[in-house]
Amino acid sequence: MQIGKYLIAHPRICGGRLTFRGTRIKVADVLEMLDSGMTPGQVASNYPGLVSVEAIQEAAMLVGNGVICEIEAAA
Repeated sequence: MQIGKYLIAHPRICGGRLTFRGTRIKVADVLEMLDSGMTPGQVASNYPGLVSVEAIQEAAMLVGNGVICEIEAAA
């Protein structure tokens, strides 16, 4: 299932967790980086060519507005 322009949830990719389209990068991991104080640009630089600033901003906006809920289970 595609959510927005950059996000996807597919049962065969990362167990159905929300990821960035075309990657196995979990949205929850990126949101954790943002919560730690990193900017979208800093996070994107950790994934060159894989996750754009726009994709990160979309994920943050959708979660922030309550459109989607992405919570990583505690290990």
